Amino acid sequence: MLQQTQVATVVEYFNRFIHHFPTLADLANASEDEVLAQWAGLGYYARARNLHKTAQIIVKQYQGIFPKDFDQVLALPGIGRSTAGAILSLSFNQKHAILDGNVKRVLARIHQVTGHYSQSATLNKLWQLAEQHTPKVRTNHYTQAIMDLGATLCTRTKPNCEHCPITDQCLSFKAGTQSQYPYPKPKKQKPSRTIAMLVFVNNKQIHLHKRPSSGIWGGLWSFVECENTPEAIQQTLLAFDPNATISKHLDCFKHTFTHYHLHIHPVVIQCATTNHEFYSPQQLALGVPKPVAKIIGRLENGDIPSSR
Repeated sequence: MLQQTQVATVVEYFNRFIHHFPTLADLANASEDEVLAQWAGLGYYARARNLHKTAQIIVKQYQGIFPKDFDQVLALPGIGRSTAGAILSLSFNQKHAILDGNVKRVLARIHQVTGHYSQSATLNKLWQLAEQHTPKVRTNHYTQAIMDLGATLCTRTKPNCEHCPITDQCLSFKAGTQSQYPYPKPKKQKPSRTIAMLVFVNNKQIHLHKRPSSGIWGGLWSFVECENTPEAIQQTLLAFDPNATISKHLDCFKHTFTHYHLHIHPVVIQCATTNHEFYSPQQLALGVPKPVAKIIGRLENGDIPSSR
């Protein structure tokens, strides 16, 4: 959960997740829908699917015991080199380097490493330094310490160098260039696209369908989507229910992903078909993306039309 998400955001989700899945077996035996429902709102949903798959692999292939071999851990879904190293270092005190965001920042400042992490030469240099600094003894203590150093003192802005225990080794501190490291990521303007989300309503129930496992919001439940043009909306409407009629257009809003902005135009459509699954908003326990939850909230607050 902490990959690409801050602690303050994660705490509530973590506590709820552990409450629903207190053991590895509970998580392995749960359905994907159950797992995604507890993850909904955290984003990067591939993490939840990979966590679920990993639990199932450990139960089936390793009799419920987490593997201690680096290559076996690295082969688990969603676990990369740094995560595998962190797991084995912290849990089993094995000598493996890690390179999360905090560690990258600490090493970049100590050694005045130029270039951004997205550049392979810079990343390779940081891995070399991470391996060089990782001790053979008390590796678990070192791993936790360097992560905490980056999280609490060597912060992205306004690093607290006054209380840092390793300023005597830090080249950027000695040069007064802490603010210059790590190098910022080259800025790119995010592209935008606009879609229509068609909210098909039948007797105050709404239609949701499960999205494919790959792609954005993989495995979550969402509304029917199409291009945001009158022609595309009408064509999609007729394909769903030839007798459906548009009830109202809700205000357009923006949802931002890592790489682009998505402008969403919700269209509430009244239909009488029974050829599709409809759900009561008050009874939904499905994993839905934040924008879908936002639209459902509007419907619950009176934007859902009465049946004809």
